Amino acid sequence: MAVTFVDGNVTTNGTEQSLFDVTADKHYASWIFAHNMQAGDTIQVRVYTKDQNDGVMRKYVDAAISDSQTTPAFYIPYIPAKQYKVSIQRTAGTDRAYTWLRAEA
Repeated sequence: MAVTFVDGNVTTNGTEQSLFDVTADKHYASWIFAHNMQAGDTIQVRVYTKDQNDGVMRKYVDAAISDSQTTPAFYIPYIPAKQYKVSIQRTAGTDRAYTWLRAEA
């Protein structure tokens, strides 16, 4: 099984911003690098996958990350999905740049 990597970056703006929204029958994993965060910053990371029973995107992960990070990579483990979306939202502090990496196989 070949693994493909896709990466990018986003600067938060206070709204929920999609890092990516992909549709394919694959296994996905993601990393968000939060090394730019400082004390007082909070981001919300959300992962959505498609519910095959009714075709609706459902929240799989909803995690808050706060303050300066000593382990600055937030990892979302491999999950099989037909559609996979990851978003980020700054909920406190200052807008910052975040890089991300997605693996798919």
